[in-house]
Amino acid sequence: MIQPLINCREATQLTLQAEDRALPLTERLAVRLHHRVCGNCRRFARQVRLMREASARWRQYSGE
Repeated sequence: MIQPLINCREATQLTLQAEDRALPLTERLAVRLHHRVCGNCRRFARQVRLMREASARWRQYSGE
């Protein structure tokens, strides 16, 4: 069953899990819907993305 709205704790968990695995459609939609109404979780997801990108650049830099 699709849960209409998830709370911030669940959105944070799913945001971090999305780094390690592909989320099912229902979870992706729940996170996107939550991000539409919660600026703090949207900011957290953006920070996680920036950290992933910075880490990838650092690995590329230190590998050269």
